[in-house]
Amino acid sequence: MTDPGPLDGPAPIGRSARLDAAIGDLWSLMADDYGLLPDLALDALLARADRGELVAATPRLVELTVTQTLDVADAAAVVERFGGHGWEPAERVAVGEALDAWWLETLRRHPGEHPEPYRPEVVLGVIVGFGAPMVRWLGPWLDELDGPGAVHLSEVVLGGPDGLSGPAWTGKEDEARQVLAWARTEPVVTGLTLVGGVHLGDGMLGDVLDRLLG
Repeated sequence: MTDPGPLDGPAPIGRSARLDAAIGDLWSLMADDYGLLPDLALDALLARADRGELVAATPRLVELTVTQTLDVADAAAVVERFGGHGWEPAERVAVGEALDAWWLETLRRHPGEHPEPYRPEVVLGVIVGFGAPMVRWLGPWLDELDGPGAVHLSEVVLGGPDGLSGPAWTGKEDEARQVLAWARTEPVVTGLTLVGGVHLGDGMLGDVLDRLLG
């Protein structure tokens, strides 16, 4: 993947410029004739999707997902539906870009700035349902260790398997194990030690390294 470029600073509400652009691209590509789509609720959108109109419903489904409007279980089901659809290449790229932008925005928010319950570990569980290789989500996380991403990763490590559970992770136990195994790799341990530690609270780096290296 290419460098995503600058992202707006974190905020408790609102979207990054990259995510706004990705959603705008989805509307332009998939639903030029919006009609009532921008105002439809989830049930109505899924009914349209079940009638073969998933492509037209996707911009609104993505918008509901990334603005944390849906219950976590519903968001996870929507993204799994995206993962199982036979997209045209440009469409799949556009959906993936929106999920990439949401994930990066999530990583760059400081603890306490995420709309509950959409903390990083929950957002990751949702987007994993897209079916992309895990490196798509873990690579950007490694790049964000010199910032809030280090705190988010440390909390996941200390939370262990129980922290990667719940409705976002249902049926994704293998992916959860991959996250924790990745956290033990040399690039991640080195990144936490060299640049991530300054972002952690007193004693947190030691606790994380004990968990990773023990």
